[in-house]
Amino acid sequence: MSTEQRPEVDRVLASLKDFQRATVELVHERLWGDDDPVKKFLVADEVGLGKTMVAKGVIARTVDHLWETDKRVDVVYLCSNSQIARQNLSRLNVVGGTELRHADRLTLLPKVIRDLRGRRINFVSFTPGTSFQVGSSAGKSEERVLLYWMLTAYWGRAATKSAPWRRFFEGWMSRNNFERALRAFDQDQLDEELCRSFGELVETSSGPDGGPLRAELQDCVHEFRWMRGQPSGELARRRDRLIGAMRGLVARASVHHLEPDLVILDEFQRFKDLLDTDDAGAQLAHAIFDHPDAKVLMLSATPYKMYTLPDDPESDDHYTDFTRTVRFLAGDDRARLVEDELRAMRESLLAGGDRARAREARDAVERELRRVMSRTERLSSTPDRDGMLAERCLDGVRLTADDVRAWRTFDGVARHIDHHDVLEYWRSTPYPLNLMERGTYQVRTKFQAAVERGDAEIATALASGAGLLDWEAVRRYEQIDPGNAKMRGLAADVLDRGAWRLAWIAPSLPYSELGGAYAEEDLRSFTKRLVFSAWTVVPKAVATVLSYGAERRAMNAVGDGSALARRAYDDRPITPPLQFRMTSGDSTRPAGMSTLALLYPSSALARLGDPLDIARSVGALPLAQEVVLECVRGRIADRLQSLPPGLDGAVVDQRWYWAAPLLLDAVDGDDGAIWHFLGSSGLDDDDTGSGLDAHLRLAESVDGLELGPRPADLVDVLARLALAGPGVCALRALSRVAGGARSLRHPEIRARAFDVAQGLRSLFNKPEIVAVLRAEEDERYWQAVLDHCFDGGLQAVLDEYAHVLVESEGLQDADKLSRAETLAETMVEALSTRAVPNTIEQVRVDGGRVLLDDSPRMRSHFAARYGRMQSDEKSAVRESTVRVAYNSPFRPFVLASTSVGQEGLDFHTYSHAIVHWNLPGNPVDLEQREGRVHRYKGHAVRKNVAADHGAVALTCIASDPWAGVFDSAARARAENGSDITPFWVYTRPDGAVIERYVPALPLSREQQRYRRLQRTVGAYRLVIGQPRQDDLLRYVGHSDEDTSWLRIDLTPAAVEIEPFDDAGSPATETIFDPMHDEPPYTPNPWGNEEEALLAAVLYNGGLLGINVREGRGATPAEHREIARRAGYLDARGVAGVRSEHRSGGRWVTVVGRRELEGSAQALGFSMPADLTW
Repeated sequence: MSTEQRPEVDRVLASLKDFQRATVELVHERLWGDDDPVKKFLVADEVGLGKTMVAKGVIARTVDHLWETDKRVDVVYLCSNSQIARQNLSRLNVVGGTELRHADRLTLLPKVIRDLRGRRINFVSFTPGTSFQVGSSAGKSEERVLLYWMLTAYWGRAATKSAPWRRFFEGWMSRNNFERALRAFDQDQLDEELCRSFGELVETSSGPDGGPLRAELQDCVHEFRWMRGQPSGELARRRDRLIGAMRGLVARASVHHLEPDLVILDEFQRFKDLLDTDDAGAQLAHAIFDHPDAKVLMLSATPYKMYTLPDDPESDDHYTDFTRTVRFLAGDDRARLVEDELRAMRESLLAGGDRARAREARDAVERELRRVMSRTERLSSTPDRDGMLAERCLDGVRLTADDVRAWRTFDGVARHIDHHDVLEYWRSTPYPLNLMERGTYQVRTKFQAAVERGDAEIATALASGAGLLDWEAVRRYEQIDPGNAKMRGLAADVLDRGAWRLAWIAPSLPYSELGGAYAEEDLRSFTKRLVFSAWTVVPKAVATVLSYGAERRAMNAVGDGSALARRAYDDRPITPPLQFRMTSGDSTRPAGMSTLALLYPSSALARLGDPLDIARSVGALPLAQEVVLECVRGRIADRLQSLPPGLDGAVVDQRWYWAAPLLLDAVDGDDGAIWHFLGSSGLDDDDTGSGLDAHLRLAESVDGLELGPRPADLVDVLARLALAGPGVCALRALSRVAGGARSLRHPEIRARAFDVAQGLRSLFNKPEIVAVLRAEEDERYWQAVLDHCFDGGLQAVLDEYAHVLVESEGLQDADKLSRAETLAETMVEALSTRAVPNTIEQVRVDGGRVLLDDSPRMRSHFAARYGRMQSDEKSAVRESTVRVAYNSPFRPFVLASTSVGQEGLDFHTYSHAIVHWNLPGNPVDLEQREGRVHRYKGHAVRKNVAADHGAVALTCIASDPWAGVFDSAARARAENGSDITPFWVYTRPDGAVIERYVPALPLSREQQRYRRLQRTVGAYRLVIGQPRQDDLLRYVGHSDEDTSWLRIDLTPAAVEIEPFDDAGSPATETIFDPMHDEPPYTPNPWGNEEEALLAAVLYNGGLLGINVREGRGATPAEHREIARRAGYLDARGVAGVRSEHRSGGRWVTVVGRRELEGSAQALGFSMPADLTW
């Protein structure tokens, strides 16, 4: 990011919650204040409390503080991996827009250094692992291209123009591709000064073999002079070492030319090895940290080991790690002071000494640590300090006789191949010999070797087939046992309750009653499951077994007459039912337009069939399905009167289904610009292209069609399209958060809605979803899709998803088009994930021999694994895409991973259930795992807030109902409460909680370990910073007195926050009398936002004028006239919650008065004194 614009610091700070703002103010004062400022500060807030948002506030305050110095401001953001970078960069943007990008590695910085020099604000981001630990590899091809041109810039074109130089740098890239990359490189972006610094380093540095680097480089390049094909192994290694050395020099030169003012180390604990080692990588890191102008902000919920167990071989590792961190932050002298006071505190407690001295020591420790760090925790936000956490049981966890037989088989194989301890494997995964991938576990490698040498004992051990996956049963879609007690419990919890029947998670705030599977209580309350295991085979096992179970149930639910019922598991994929088909024999004429009807974002239908608008008019949430359908049928029947009735004929014209929405848009003034944007859709799909183009051309010429008689169910089908059509729902969802009702007609936003609808088409074309819908409906597939969307509350689903994405994608300050584009891209990515084929080892015994076959594949889609995947390269799904899909309401519904490397990542938007497949070693890791699903506006929080404050959606003037709902919840909290409630913690009786599942077998060691974790998970905070923590915990556990005072409190002091005065807010100067004044423009309850607000003012204000000025209710004739003046065709559809009939007339209600006030304020009107609330 580079910009000349001074950030609006007040606007940025206003987007933070109060406790985050308090931390920002503390950090800024400690880094830049006049009283004892420090160079480094650590924000150690509990996991999930938004440390990235704190960093955003610190960036804004830093830039604002340095702005008057007239120097450029450089912010360097270091994060542990590119996943976290992609998640957080947009959130850190303090100047609006969405231009932040991750530079990946320090060695690519020369491509942007030149631009940095002339800019006022620069944001540079890279990962330490790829930046500081350069090593001896040849790096990425773009790094080698950069090296070639930097050397050329320093030595001159003549020195490097020969072919051997290009062959040297091409690495394993094809020659043609490398030549193209060289030609495509923009040499103008190189900075002359940086190239000179790099060239001088090459001239003066030693090479990998000890000689001058330039000489070693030229000698190696000479070896490429007569070479054809790829170099020998030794020459390739020599080349890679030389390129690695030059990459290190580029990094050194780049660091020298960075001038950081603020360095942010995110998930700081992941690269602490750079802090106190002396290798080349650490030297590079310290060159940034120790820059004379740089301040360092470190972010980590676990900056040091918070707790170590007494039987840990390094049981004092916590104390060592703690003191090392304090030394890095505060220096040796102050670190020794902290150690001395902690020792005094400990000795006073254990020796039964002076409690006053212990408190005094605690206070001294707090004072010293507060200089350089702070920590906020969420647990104090609930009376019982449980932070919404509740333990739940997986009732289906049970051991069977087949499990024991599988154990005997696996154990027998293991003992024979001299690998005795396989209990943990058997306890953790079903079918270990089938699911463990070759080369991943020693037992699997030894088993492979024994089979390949024809070991007859292996065949004997496997003869029973116990514990082996029956591939032929899989092919026939037969039921297979989950194969493991834990898997049995998870399958019962997720599959047996029927989650396989859902295409998405039910909405937290439905506008109409849900139907079908979504109406069942167990599925209406369902949340996604996040599974953590210590073993890499478990994520694969969970993904394959659950996905097969879901797919098998769907396929078996299809009627016997369906082609799906006759399919085998490994048959070719089905033909997608929602296609842009062309007429057989005429490739220019569409065969049917039903798919386009589903996807078309009709602005007319979006206004006529908004279920939230209907709920507001009736005054209830959720509405009965028939009530909302009947209301929309009436609206559409009225609007259809503006269209020609159709020519006479004996056969109804099916084209009405797709033509009517287009014709209604034309009547409403659609200028046709939509076709340009729909035609330029960038989606890449198997049958999108010429078929879509032909459908769009036909739709664009709809005015020239001569339509025949209308179908009898046209009004009903159009009503369902208006309420639940994917294109219409996507348009409303984007408009709610990108401009309000006025955006419904915007051609670019409609085009982005079409993209989202295309993503939904991809969802409904997936075989496992097709089977679900075919099992439920016996009608045309596109209508089955429409029914499923209506039953599942698709509009409420997308509205909730859009609200969550605005903040998770950092779009609060983005313009409406940028916001809509980013939201659509994210939604499409989530919807377009494909099933991942996982390698399965078929193990068979035939004639005394064991036969292995690793060609079978089992798909994962209902459940997915996150982390390292070994699957077909063409079908591999990027981890970021898996995370995006899991953080959406759509599948996968279960995500399984190891806990390694997941710190800092969000998995909470549609999950509040964590499954500890294997328990972690200490309570801190337990909390880290659970922190993945307990974060800002998480799924459990939204459910509870909606249950208590959902009715606010009926009366709030915000186009995004969720904004009003959370605003209401925030206003209702305790007077002295913080913003942790309701945004992180919100409880209610029998409400949603963070569900903790521990599927431990009875009487197992896991149960004993879990009981131990339960005892320490809350108390470990009392002994942070102490050696031999378990001794103090025993003291705490046996003490009768209150020991909570032992906790070292680093919570920042609350700050007084002034309300943000947005200069762009409309002024309220114009007095408007809704009874007598001429409206400034034509009101339209279904028009853009301003037209709809004006309609509300005219209706509520006109009625209120009669009520207060004449002291009576309005007559039916007066009520009709007021409604007509407000733009309603029929007064019956407008009353609802706004007015009521009593005492012989129509009176405005409290809700109507509030809507009048809010709508008038939004328009910049002031009401006459007698009409004010």
